[in-house]
Amino acid sequence: MLRMSVYRPTLPLITKVLQAQETNKIVDLCSGATGPWAELKPALDEALGSTDLTLTDKHPNFPAFQGLCDRLGTTVHFLSESVDATEVPDELDGVRTLFTSFHHFSPLPAKRILGDAFRQRSAICVFEFTERRWKTVLSLPPLALLFLAFTTPSLRPRRLSRFLLTYLLPVVPCAVIWDGIVSNLRTYQPEELDELVHDYRSPDYVWETGQLHADKGPTITYLIGHRTAIGGSRETGPRR
Repeated sequence: MLRMSVYRPTLPLITKVLQAQETNKIVDLCSGATGPWAELKPALDEALGSTDLTLTDKHPNFPAFQGLCDRLGTTVHFLSESVDATEVPDELDGVRTLFTSFHHFSPLPAKRILGDAFRQRSAICVFEFTERRWKTVLSLPPLALLFLAFTTPSLRPRRLSRFLLTYLLPVVPCAVIWDGIVSNLRTYQPEELDELVHDYRSPDYVWETGQLHADKGPTITYLIGHRTAIGGSRETGPRR
């Protein structure tokens, strides 16, 4: 599970969007194993008083979803049925979020995800800590090896197969490194995100793209869109 510290810089942006929409509801798309929410949601609750989180996925991870509900209580929910991020049901009201999942979509379905939010005038926040830069890609192998070397002994439950496939036969490290490289190479740049929303412009809806640079940790590329007052300020194009 991704630690909230990776996505800590996104807190002001998520807070801003929730306040702009005058809602405390969040609909997380492509939730996978629940991403950063175990730590991110309590931080948002502290900032806003309370938030209501619904986890969704095309292939719901029931054990992970239930585990987060048990951990955080009644303000976390999940849908047991499949939810397609390109066609979110109207009744799922709230700010839509995607963490480290948008790069899995090629341009056409990615545009459909953004277009669906735009047509329903639903706010959407896309965050990716992967980055398409050779410096980032080349740094992955040593970082992944160090991470696995130090964290594998602490994983529960302890299995002999995990140790064998990590230290003796490096199947796990190779899989992690390959997945990381592909994810970084598929990540959209801010200007590419701008192009994806080019056809979805309106005076009552604002898009903002950019990158968040923390003192420590990865660069986070983001795209946010939400309703705004007609005639109000429009924020378009990368902000870095």
